[in-house]
Amino acid sequence: MWALKKLNLEWDVAANLRVAQLNELYKFRYHAYTSPSLYKDKMKYLHDKNIQNKEFKEGDFVLLFNSQLRMFLGKLKFKWSGPFKVVNVTPFGALDLKNKNYEMFRVNGHRVKHYFGKVDDGHVVALIHFK
Repeated sequence: MWALKKLNLEWDVAANLRVAQLNELYKFRYHAYTSPSLYKDKMKYLHDKNIQNKEFKEGDFVLLFNSQLRMFLGKLKFKWSGPFKVVNVTPFGALDLKNKNYEMFRVNGHRVKHYFGKVDDGHVVALIHFK
């Protein structure tokens, strides 16, 4: 009160100004809150649009991701090894693979990707992989 009297301000004008400033602050907070959620929704849509479902069949050739080389990755070390032949596909996405020595092992379907190189009578002609 003393400051209002000292500055010769009217109480009603000062109160209305303060309420208007608070309303602007609430609007600013609301827009600041909704803006990141809109951005996150757009980024999620763009990311989900580029996800490709990988469906494997028996007889397909795949490359296996070698996760042990991630820490010691050098220029000449490959992250992907293979190709391996798919022998069996389980309903939950696990794959039974067979290497060129006819040894079988089971891996998670998320660790493999399709191999698009040339294969002749079960033998790989050239290790060419696209995508």
